[in-house]
Amino acid sequence: MDLDAFFRGEVKPALGCTEPGAVAYATSTGAKHLGGKPDGISLELSTNIYKNGVNVGVPNTGGLKGNSLAAALGAIAGDSTLGLQSLAHVKPEDVQEAKKFVDAGAVSTKIVGNPGVYIKATLRRGAKNATVTISGRHDNIVEISVDGKAILSKEAGKFSSGGADYVDELLSNDMEGLWLIAGGLTPAQEALMIEGAKMNATAAEEGVESPWGCGVGYYLHSHSPEGDLLWDVKAKTGAAADFRMGGGPNPIMSSSGSGNHGITAIVPVVVVAKKLGKTDRELAEALALSHLVTRYIKAYTGIITPTCGCSIAAGAGASAAIVRLMGGTPKQAEIAIASLIASVMGMVCDGGKGSCALKVSTAGGEAYTSALLAVSGGGVTDTQGLIKPDLKNVAETLGALSKEGFQNLDALILDVMRRQN
Repeated sequence: MDLDAFFRGEVKPALGCTEPGAVAYATSTGAKHLGGKPDGISLELSTNIYKNGVNVGVPNTGGLKGNSLAAALGAIAGDSTLGLQSLAHVKPEDVQEAKKFVDAGAVSTKIVGNPGVYIKATLRRGAKNATVTISGRHDNIVEISVDGKAILSKEAGKFSSGGADYVDELLSNDMEGLWLIAGGLTPAQEALMIEGAKMNATAAEEGVESPWGCGVGYYLHSHSPEGDLLWDVKAKTGAAADFRMGGGPNPIMSSSGSGNHGITAIVPVVVVAKKLGKTDRELAEALALSHLVTRYIKAYTGIITPTCGCSIAAGAGASAAIVRLMGGTPKQAEIAIASLIASVMGMVCDGGKGSCALKVSTAGGEAYTSALLAVSGGGVTDTQGLIKPDLKNVAETLGALSKEGFQNLDALILDVMRRQN
């Protein structure tokens, strides 16, 4: 398997919540082709992009929220060359200008039926207009047009379900295969894993030191019994999500297109590795396994789902990784995954917002608990309900739930969110 291609596609830095980050990337690209700041912006967003961005903090804005603000800020001061980090260098005066732009009604939003990741941003300046379309993945621009003339057009690819070429090879492996792949890291791949560990651990420390967002990690940490590893995992995983969803200015290493997936896939593993005194190499191999398992499950459920992927996909990845750190086996990793899914399988995604930290914290704690059960001889060791300890079976079950069982859930969630907002 081309692990370099996998990491390039799936493990990369992102600033803030990925959905408004993608909106800002689209409008910053549009502004570049428009030749200046727009007079107005029209957004067409998939249900998933809308719900995950409407209530979440935008980085470097002092806690301001939403897709509309991200769109305005991207067009006014974004740097499209930075991709999902396009808002990295915005200044306070840019934020004020963007807020006035939104308050003046210059940003309109239409929710369209396209599944998964879909953003179409049209920027107008006088008689000129530029349109940028993102589809399949948050940073996958498939079309750019200026005054109706296409200057870029490509296929969206299979990203909403299967994905890039490496996904087929990923899915041809069982847990033992993924375990072996994770153990074969090059020095450069190991360095990338450690970079992600440091990046997300920094966000966790920020969330522990100050009550960002809902303050989940900050307050759990302040009440944490000394030496309690489970409590420490929950506090620091939640703290990183608090920081990110509260609009913290530091980037997060993502996994499978999501910063919160990256937090869940990485932070619990880092906390356990530190407690166990593991080497950087051992940590890197565990993190590689976490990312591989996370993407394996996302290939069945879809990139953006009605279920909470941070819990069921990245949580599964973290549980397998922690089993590896504890000296367990691939089979015990499957038991840990089955145990975690038995606990959090019904957790739904009701959009990106500060309270996601509660779900991420729960997933981190369950990942550790499930791994501990598995290596101790407990957990889900046979078929129970919908779950049995087999990676492919778990992924197929979760895929069926997301795509068939919960197919009307997003529409219901969106309807409730609109009424409440």
